[in-house]
Amino acid sequence: MPQASASSNKRPRKLWWLVGFVLFALFTVLQMPAAWVLDKYAPDSPYVQHVSGNLWQGSAIWQLPLSDMPLTGAATWSWQPWQLLLGKIGADVEVSTGQTRLDGQVKVGRGSWQVNDISGKIAPETLASVVDWQLPNTPIQVNALSLQRQSGTAEKKAGFSQADGQLTWVGGEVGYPSGGKIFYITLPPLRAQLSSEQKNNQNLLHINVLNNQDKRLGDLYLDGDSMLDVSLTQRLLENMPEYKGQAPQDTSVVSVRQPLLLGLSEAGAQ
Repeated sequence: MPQASASSNKRPRKLWWLVGFVLFALFTVLQMPAAWVLDKYAPDSPYVQHVSGNLWQGSAIWQLPLSDMPLTGAATWSWQPWQLLLGKIGADVEVSTGQTRLDGQVKVGRGSWQVNDISGKIAPETLASVVDWQLPNTPIQVNALSLQRQSGTAEKKAGFSQADGQLTWVGGEVGYPSGGKIFYITLPPLRAQLSSEQKNNQNLLHINVLNNQDKRLGDLYLDGDSMLDVSLTQRLLENMPEYKGQAPQDTSVVSVRQPLLLGLSEAGAQ
């Protein structure tokens, strides 16, 4: 009898068989070609092309159909398996287009997504492909940017529950078209501080734009429906030679509300 008992203890228990099967299935899924997964779940996506590698580690060419010509670039990813312990799918990512380089972490959970510690630079040619403005030949520096966005429910609207990080730009002369005429403004060195803010029962992304003396130049608010509210102060518009307005420097003298992805959605519809 003791010998039979000892022999049975040496046999793998059913729990270990189950654990082994789950791990085998997980690693089998992670070795699936990323191109096959894209063809199955997003076969007609105009935004991703030339996918290589697998779900664990791979790369892709992406494209945004803007109004004049597409903005194209590359993306690479490396899976973070420990994020599964937190109920999320996470990866280290790097995104590039031209001289633009951004890297950090992306996490997707149930009803939310977030990006953490995104750093790098956005090159002036990338900016010029997004907006039809004359821009200075200086990049925007991205410093430890983090965002978390929650999906909407029946009880709560979608919105940004967390935000942190900075964007910095040395500024320069900007020319933007309006009403068939180009207006010029000389932007000072500026810093955009990101935070989340609750306003009108919504969780908004707040971008506070400051000069190098920490004086307010304007505010941008982005809601969960991708509507962007822009407010510019007298202090900023005083850098425009043709502006003749009179007001205290902290007064908001220009306010605009529009969809964030207006240009992209119009291009996609064409």
